Amino acid sequence: MKIIGHRGAASITAENTISSILAAKKAGVDAIEFDVRLTKDKQLVLCHDSTLERTHGINEKVSALTYSEISKIVSLSGHKIPSLEDALKACGKTPVVIEAKGSQWADELHDVLGDHPDKNRFTVISFNHHELFAFSKYQSDIPLYVLEHRNSFDAINAARVYKFDGIDINFWTLNPLTYYLAKRHNLKILVFTVDKPWIARLIKSLYSGVDITTNIPQRMQQLRD
Repeated sequence: MKIIGHRGAASITAENTISSILAAKKAGVDAIEFDVRLTKDKQLVLCHDSTLERTHGINEKVSALTYSEISKIVSLSGHKIPSLEDALKACGKTPVVIEAKGSQWADELHDVLGDHPDKNRFTVISFNHHELFAFSKYQSDIPLYVLEHRNSFDAINAARVYKFDGIDINFWTLNPLTYYLAKRHNLKILVFTVDKPWIARLIKSLYSGVDITTNIPQRMQQLRD
């Protein structure tokens, strides 16, 4: 089982920040997951929500602000919003799972990752399967995973149709049939978001080769392969 820090290490410090990435690295994760969105001027920055209200107390959409405007914003806890390039630098050699949010990001993500010297350590995941497919036309050598909240069978079907590499599903939708079908079609399995060690132990005991994302990677180290 690989332990992947969710939004960095969101239980330790503010999610999707350089601080969170560094905390995940210190916790010894196998990979770091974070979210990216496009700004008004088509720059990719780290943010989960479509607006900055929850994380920064600002009722503005990321897509309505330029990168210059967003780069000046500081949260109440003192954290800036990183660009994708800054986040990748902070990750260093640690593998990265990039969740692409929204739409029309395929070109811009390709611009950042296409000629990156370490792109063999990247995985891209998204709920937007059509845009993920568009990205796949640029990047056949970067693993791509279908994200799905509720129906793991829909995830498997989409991964097969689009010829993606794996599925990333809500952990409670994982079941023996899902596991069997994914393995039968040579799909890798990642589940989110597992924040109780006993659930992680149960998943590991029942399903070989399933990896987890977690907000508490510092408490999951004993489960790493």
